Amino acid sequence: MDGSRRQFIGTAAGLAALAYLPRAKGQDTPAGTMSNESVKAGKVPAMQWHSERPLTGSVPAHEHDFDVTPSDRMFVRNNLLTPSIDPTRHRISIKGLVEKELEFSLEDFKASFAPLTIQGMLECAGSGRSNYKPAASGTPWLGTGGMGCPVWTGARLRDVLNIAGVKPGALHVAGQGGDFGALATVAPVIRSIPLTKAMEARTLVAWEMNGRPLPTVHGFPLRLVVPGWVGSASTKWLHTLTVLDAPFKGTYMDSSYRMPRTPVQPGEKMPADTVSAEAWPIKSMITYPAPNARLRLGEQVLVSGRAWIGEGDVSRVDVSTDNGRSWTSARLSAREDKYAWRKFTFPFLPDAPGPQTFIARAWDTRGNAQPEVPAWNPLGYFWNGWHKVEVVVGA
Repeated sequence: MDGSRRQFIGTAAGLAALAYLPRAKGQDTPAGTMSNESVKAGKVPAMQWHSERPLTGSVPAHEHDFDVTPSDRMFVRNNLLTPSIDPTRHRISIKGLVEKELEFSLEDFKASFAPLTIQGMLECAGSGRSNYKPAASGTPWLGTGGMGCPVWTGARLRDVLNIAGVKPGALHVAGQGGDFGALATVAPVIRSIPLTKAMEARTLVAWEMNGRPLPTVHGFPLRLVVPGWVGSASTKWLHTLTVLDAPFKGTYMDSSYRMPRTPVQPGEKMPADTVSAEAWPIKSMITYPAPNARLRLGEQVLVSGRAWIGEGDVSRVDVSTDNGRSWTSARLSAREDKYAWRKFTFPFLPDAPGPQTFIARAWDTRGNAQPEVPAWNPLGYFWNGWHKVEVVVGA
């Protein structure tokens, strides 16, 4: 282990302690954390909760019919507990392979960098996991749950790194958040991203979501935002950035968020040869109408949805009304932000009563089509199969 990594791990616990109260024994909600009940109170009733420890929840596709994801519909994905941080005591440190190590208070950090506002997708790697057959390991995310596209404001990560001065040989940047587990022995949440992605213009250290301070469950007071990549790269409750000469070695890099390098058969165990989950493949979903909606015969409906991709761009979205036998191009909105989803619409005139199914399929500019069923993998990552919505046409 190189010196910068040893220093990173050795000092992280001490830095975290500056921001949190001690945990109290015998309490359902440990001291220094936000209760699950309080988190849930800030979300819409349509939020479906998948697990309590860690807390995870999401809304279905028809609750995503917004150009910008409202904060109360943004998915929740904790790895550990939800820390409650005193912003006046919070510090963020930059260290490792840098010319000068830095530490900022929250206010000094916000005052030191020109803010940038972007709209960018975040999506849990396991989004849609419940669609995989046989069942894959992990949180049973809804078939269309575990993503959102809010507006973020913060400092460019590259500006932060440039002030610290990145040394030759740097390849990865690791972020550590202040969340902790119910047991002191639980591994801290540390993930690293390639330096090239850290230096991308829209990778942020964010302090606002949708024009307001980050909600506690979404990383207050600071979080990384690595748009287009798996959500675990966007470290919440950020207090330490460490520049490394290789990917970080730890639980959340080596055991979780791994994909087989080559496809495996459904049901097989994870092979030895794996790669880290990074950018999302092409994906789309129908956000209107909702499943089981009743349409009126002869009354036109505007089928709507959202399409996105981790790196690259969406070239088109097709919609089928005959179970995939034929496809028609939908109207795709103009590209607004590099990592924002794009709206598509498709006018449909019901001409016969009875069940009706809509299917969406997106394409990227490299010619990749959203598959009917993606390749199975042991951890159930990157589900991007066709989204189908069944409705009923009445007389």
